[in-house]
Amino acid sequence: MKKILLPIDGSVRSLRTIDMVQQIYPNREVEVTLLMVLPDQMHIDGQFTRDKIARKATQELDTFSQLLAGWPVHTVLLWGSPGPEIVHFAREGKFDALVMTRSTRGPLQKLGSVATYLVRNAQFLDLIIMRENEE
Repeated sequence: MKKILLPIDGSVRSLRTIDMVQQIYPNREVEVTLLMVLPDQMHIDGQFTRDKIARKATQELDTFSQLLAGWPVHTVLLWGSPGPEIVHFAREGKFDALVMTRSTRGPLQKLGSVATYLVRNAQFLDLIIMRENEE
């Protein structure tokens, strides 16, 4: 069984990877992990504590996992710098492929910072980076 990693940030763009996984991989052939990485330097004011933010993110991950009904799905929430955390998690978890979208930053910047980091540092797995023209 292939292990597929979907790093998502909750944006509509990142959630389109769920549709792609459903189109590419039969549910009996893959195990999917939805990974959300929250930056350590996230602005936290009086209204929000780190625990509240983590609870909200965990609820979002649970909701997103329901979009993959029929596929074996795990959810993981990490804190840190997204690029390095994703690479470390993928390496330690022995994933086969990573599916994500790229940000649309205009004609000069082909990939966002996280996708660029992954291309440079995650050569041990298959990367599928979808191009998105709309947010």
